[in-house]
Amino acid sequence: MSAVLRYRPLALGRQVINRWLMTGVLTRNERFVPVTMEGDVNDWLIRGFSIHENPCRREFVERRRAAKPELPVRKAPLPGERVSLWGKEAVWNVYFPWGNPRVEESGFYYVPTHLKRYGYTVVRSPAAHRAVFVLGTCGSVTLWVNGGMVCDFAPFTRNIEQKLEIEVELLAGDNTFVVCHEDLAERDTLYHFTLEYAGPEELELLLPVADEAAAEAVLRLEEALETAYFPANHATDGEVRLEFERALDEPVTFRVRTRSDFPSVPRDPEEPLRRTLLPGERHLVLGHTRDWGTRYQYFILEADVGDITVQRRIGIELYDGSFQPEDSGRLSVKERKRIALSCVARYGSPNIHTAMARLAAGESPARCRELILEGLGGIRERHDCADFYLVALFRLWRDYRDSGLFDEAFWAAIKEAVLGFRYWIDEPGDDVMWFFSENHALLFHTCQLLAGQLFPDDLFTNSGETGAERRGKAERLLRAWFDRFFAEGLAEWNSSAYIPIDVLGLVHLHDLAENPELREKAKQALDLLFHYMTAEAHGGMLASTFGRSYEKELMGHRAAGTTSLIWAAYGAGCVNCHSYNVPFYLSDYEPPREYAPRLRIGLREELEFRLEQGKGGYARLVHYRTRTFVLSSVSDFRPGAAGYQEHVQHLAFSPEAQIWVNHPGELHPFGYGRPSFWAGNGCLPKVGQYKGLAVLMFDIDPGHDADYTHAYFPVPAFTRVERRGNWMFASFGDEAWAAVFALNGLGMTGRGPNRDRELVSPGRRNIWIVRASDRLEFGTFEAFADAMTRMPLDASADEQRVRLTDPAYGTVAMDRHAPLTVNGRPAFAEGCGVRGVLTIRERGTAGE
Repeated sequence: MSAVLRYRPLALGRQVINRWLMTGVLTRNERFVPVTMEGDVNDWLIRGFSIHENPCRREFVERRRAAKPELPVRKAPLPGERVSLWGKEAVWNVYFPWGNPRVEESGFYYVPTHLKRYGYTVVRSPAAHRAVFVLGTCGSVTLWVNGGMVCDFAPFTRNIEQKLEIEVELLAGDNTFVVCHEDLAERDTLYHFTLEYAGPEELELLLPVADEAAAEAVLRLEEALETAYFPANHATDGEVRLEFERALDEPVTFRVRTRSDFPSVPRDPEEPLRRTLLPGERHLVLGHTRDWGTRYQYFILEADVGDITVQRRIGIELYDGSFQPEDSGRLSVKERKRIALSCVARYGSPNIHTAMARLAAGESPARCRELILEGLGGIRERHDCADFYLVALFRLWRDYRDSGLFDEAFWAAIKEAVLGFRYWIDEPGDDVMWFFSENHALLFHTCQLLAGQLFPDDLFTNSGETGAERRGKAERLLRAWFDRFFAEGLAEWNSSAYIPIDVLGLVHLHDLAENPELREKAKQALDLLFHYMTAEAHGGMLASTFGRSYEKELMGHRAAGTTSLIWAAYGAGCVNCHSYNVPFYLSDYEPPREYAPRLRIGLREELEFRLEQGKGGYARLVHYRTRTFVLSSVSDFRPGAAGYQEHVQHLAFSPEAQIWVNHPGELHPFGYGRPSFWAGNGCLPKVGQYKGLAVLMFDIDPGHDADYTHAYFPVPAFTRVERRGNWMFASFGDEAWAAVFALNGLGMTGRGPNRDRELVSPGRRNIWIVRASDRLEFGTFEAFADAMTRMPLDASADEQRVRLTDPAYGTVAMDRHAPLTVNGRPAFAEGCGVRGVLTIRERGTAGE
């Protein structure tokens, strides 16, 4: 090899071989024999999603295991070269891991899709020896070393990594490693492999490139993007600027793409923006917030060095206030809904709901027709989440069928899609639509009901039933859904991502169902959701523990769907362009007005809300709010177990000034994991809360990659930050304060996208304390910080116990076997139920 990129393996206990030349992902849609499914809604949240394996997957796996791949390359590939398969081409490129130990191309696929890619790397060993490696994969990996097949490891357990220990005869010097990586993608798909060296030698990784000059330029650009960061995780009514730690000596032109992880249908990428970083400059202006509206936005930056493309993904919340009235509270609900519709019409994601907003705003029917027909394609092909868009067609039919805006072919296409859809798991299908969560179940049942109402005498081709039969079946399923909902609440409690989906289904039932019983149940369910949101919002934005969370909702409070729902209903918070809310804006439903005072409690008042959610009340939620802050958590939720997307503790002063602690589910930010770097927990902690105090105990599985825990602590959002030993303090203005303690010590991340916003504490066993307070309780920031650092505190991470004497609350204790107690009494009172116990009262002061 005349020119190479040289890297060391990633040090992670073992040496991780995460530097490869990789092809792009080759894809082929798969069809199977249509089958039915069985299963119970929400059980997967307790037992894991693998309990609902798609029967079509078994057919794919059997075929693949019977046909091992052949060695794809006989000589070293170079970046820019191409491979062909299934009538498609993929390009070889350098894989840039950005700290990820896995070689990953995870993503979202709407139909069953065969994924295949190839990889090549050279492992240089200082000595010949029989080497032990650990190979891990989601999917299958076939590995060849020096031209010979070592293994064809094909576990194919969907989204669950499996590992295999293998032995390889390494030569002294260079050894070629080639992989073929395959999987069947079904909706959210973890698609990665990892290779860890367990031996004693210091290895080196070499990637062939065209020339040494290109190699040096790539390393400089990689270093620049590795350390690039936004000044804050929020850009408000202004430029969106990416900062670089050091200036480059040569100009670099970036292609800047924006993307959503969940577009309504797959679409060709739009023409990218082009932004040039000039020599000596340390910031790159990507655009202005008005270019995108209010949303959490991922930016993909790409730059070419010869035939090598360097790509980095980075996210930020954008806020555009152009649709925000000066005094929202003075407007009526109808007026706010009209403004919200205009906002979605201008900035909403291109889908059927946005088309409905544009129709309501009087925009061109031709443009709306194009969006609706595009969405109709996803419904006909039974894309995952098609139920989220199909439901809008029934209002469209009611409001516009006789308007003359659209031709008969348009309406015929809609009717054909409705009659051919798969409405539940007892109908045959070879799709990957997800039926087993409460929001999807509600949407499928609602769509089935409204379809049956609309076409009672027509035959639905997938089931062979008439519309009248569909309606009867849907009414039974909806009654069962409502019975469970009123008994259990939200299994995916408080989720800003999924409450808008529940509202989406319920509003359509409220407005369109002919059955008066179901209309009334829909109203009661909507009222209950707004009961939750108004009790748990701070500044009009839902700031709480979540049963399922994504980074885009945690970092993007202004952009969350629940924020715009609360704003339209009560005038608190802000309007945004979340398109799933359009049916609420078009509806005549208005939430109970008596909930409004909760959103604006008095300066000397405190709000406590305790409730139980999920099957058997498995999620016990605690929520404490004052005028200046809110602290929320879920008590003793499966401590020590592997986590998913559960966000177990949250402190907020404002949309920007938030603090939470979690065990990262993956080692790199802006990934696709569930759990991810900031959203959810790799291993769940034991959590206890009393008012403004939360305690978290971590005991992390020794097999997990992340041997540390961390806190989101955005220094730019606070007016003052001060460190005292194992404590970190923050002041939000002159009125409210936060204290964060980690038994194993704290370190602030100083480089990269989490610069000045991540507190890291080492160790698999650890104890964290989060305390919020304000001027009413302690008078000054100094008095608060002094009181926290001086209070008696006895804790052991190994023994998983803590005991402290809070100057305001008294003796607080918790251990691995017992819940949090305050002055000897359990902090969480059982029996709060689904509706919960909500209390607003006058606050005390320290020492009372």
